[in-house]
Amino acid sequence: MKKYLRFICAALLFLSSIEAASAKNSKITFSADELLGSGKKDNTSTTLIGNAVVTVDSFTIRGDRIELYGKDYRYVKATGSLTGEDTEKGFSFSADSLKYDRETEIAEFLGSAKVDDTKNEVTTEAERIKYNQKNETILLQMAVKLVSKDIECTSLFALYNRNTSLLKLTGQPTVKKDNDSFKAGKILVNLDTEDIRLEEKVSGSVTEEEKAAPQKKEKKSKTDNGKKTQPPQEKSETQQETPIKPANKEKTEKTAAGTEKEEKQAKDMQNDTQR
Repeated sequence: MKKYLRFICAALLFLSSIEAASAKNSKITFSADELLGSGKKDNTSTTLIGNAVVTVDSFTIRGDRIELYGKDYRYVKATGSLTGEDTEKGFSFSADSLKYDRETEIAEFLGSAKVDDTKNEVTTEAERIKYNQKNETILLQMAVKLVSKDIECTSLFALYNRNTSLLKLTGQPTVKKDNDSFKAGKILVNLDTEDIRLEEKVSGSVTEEEKAAPQKKEKKSKTDNGKKTQPPQEKSETQQETPIKPANKEKTEKTAAGTEKEEKQAKDMQNDTQR
């Protein structure tokens, strides 16, 4: 019973404090399986445990444990299966832990941190990410990786401006674009135009695309007055010339005999005429 009364008191205290903080700064909503609260003057704190969710305006935080503390609950600290997003500003995040200052609007993500700029289609990863929502800058530290379109960047430190799409890389930076790779002491990238500027100890490699071999043209047949001459075609078996058969020998001999008889008769007639 005492535990239940203590929970009710903590909840009422938290709600009254939240209303006061919301009236001064921004709107806060919350939910969780369990709530623990402390009402010290100018140092109030409330802890949400189990499936905890806190929303500050359009900025939503989800975690296993979320603590709100400080005057007017200025600070938010979250741990355990941490995820969230800001639907208005267009980004989502995940990390091992989070610290958020509602007054400065600066969020610090720690441990395997990842912030996806869904508005500009840019993904950032690092061990520590500090995001200033007022000026829209993201500071990345240690094991930095940023991907945008065909560009992939890695370094120890990076500063990304969401408004201008400008990226500054330092600490062994490397930029890869398609099959090309660039290294320098400092690299500046415009993620919108994909322009890259290298400074200090510049090196890189560029791969040229292989050109397709020209296709061989087919030889055209000679023409006669602009018309193609068709090659001679072989005659088919049915079109082959039929050899002339020799005349019948018997018929030939009869014809020759008849001719000799006629010549003899003609001579006899001529002799009779002379007589």
